[in-house]
Amino acid sequence: MTAHAHEIRLKIIDLDRSSVSRRLTAIMLAQDRRTQPDYQRPWVPQWSVLHNHNIRTLDEAEDHVRRHEWAAIVISKGLESDLRRALLNGSVEYSPSSAMTALVSTGRNPIPVSRYIQPALDAMAQYAANEYARIQIVKLQANTDPLLSTTGINQTNRQALLTPIWYTEVDVSPFSFGIATIAPLFAVFVSLGCTLATQVLLKLSSVELYDIVNHHHLAIALHLLMLLWSTILGLFSTLAFLAFRGPQYNAMRLGLPINAARFFAIMFTFDAAILASSQWIFFWITVLPPDLIPLALITLMTPSSASSTVSLDLIPGGLRWIAAIPAHNSAMLFRTITSGAYSQVGTNVGILVGEIVFMFIVNMVIIMVRQDWLLSGYVDAAGWYRKSIFYKAPPRYVVCSENEVELETDSLSLATTHTINILDDSETPEGIQFTLYGR
Repeated sequence: MTAHAHEIRLKIIDLDRSSVSRRLTAIMLAQDRRTQPDYQRPWVPQWSVLHNHNIRTLDEAEDHVRRHEWAAIVISKGLESDLRRALLNGSVEYSPSSAMTALVSTGRNPIPVSRYIQPALDAMAQYAANEYARIQIVKLQANTDPLLSTTGINQTNRQALLTPIWYTEVDVSPFSFGIATIAPLFAVFVSLGCTLATQVLLKLSSVELYDIVNHHHLAIALHLLMLLWSTILGLFSTLAFLAFRGPQYNAMRLGLPINAARFFAIMFTFDAAILASSQWIFFWITVLPPDLIPLALITLMTPSSASSTVSLDLIPGGLRWIAAIPAHNSAMLFRTITSGAYSQVGTNVGILVGEIVFMFIVNMVIIMVRQDWLLSGYVDAAGWYRKSIFYKAPPRYVVCSENEVELETDSLSLATTHTINILDDSETPEGIQFTLYGR
């Protein structure tokens, strides 16, 4: 992740559009050029100015950052007029911390925010404030600014003179409660652990159904069972989140309040992720022999854990396919629902629903294939293939045929010949033939 942190773009939003704000912007951009990857600092995010925006107020800036950005430094509207008025009149109230606002969106992903975004945001805001103060003192000493002449220094606001710029930090999408980072991943993993046992039991106990039930009906029945099981686990996961989010969740605004709509939205998120992952587990358990099932689970769990915690902005382009993993989309939805940050609801829901439909079609085909394999003896009930040393031949069964022959005798009028073929996995069946005589 560190090698790609420089691909994150943090924004400078100028609401004042004055000579003071332009100077602050120039200071920050100059500092950004000194900390680029060419200077062996790839862990530092880059900065850019948000041009051609229609943002007029701080509230609109907060909404923009919440929806689209990681973080931004907002130069407050009216900064230049307030600063100059304080420099000319020492009796005027002036608050340096209102000059800039550092906005951060923790809800987009708390891990990169804590490791890269927050340090870069604080460092840039502090550097810009200190550098602007240094330049102002230099101008005072050089007596190059009429507003900062040494003759009028006694009439100026000392705070505006020595600390003209500082900042206030605002988290536009709080997402910092104790289980925030692992809540969606933990819910999906625990649910998949519960699902694995039921899937194995379902595979071993449904062998007889493959002999008597149409594969279409069997696929629908099995998926209805998975849907019911996922709904139960999703409900339990949502209740667990409500129980363990912490007593200060609402008191300290650690996330959006959980109302009925958000409760069912979180439940749907967990349901969809568990169902889609369960379908993948069903596919691998159905196809693979028992000794390869752990390998399949590793290939599912490893990218799921990575995709639900790591931001796509911090991974190479060749690994962006993890955006299609159910755990990633459920984590994105969970963060959006509980914090309001970086809404990609349409994309996330579309991927989850599309994957559920796709895996339903795939599993319907694989159930038909497994039905054929079982009836032909290619696999046994546990899933071992015929060439495996663990393969256990299916139970023997018999096929009977009979042939009636009329006899020309006084005592016997009819003879019926019966042939019983005992079938197993051998090429030549064993046969028993006997004749019954009757009047």
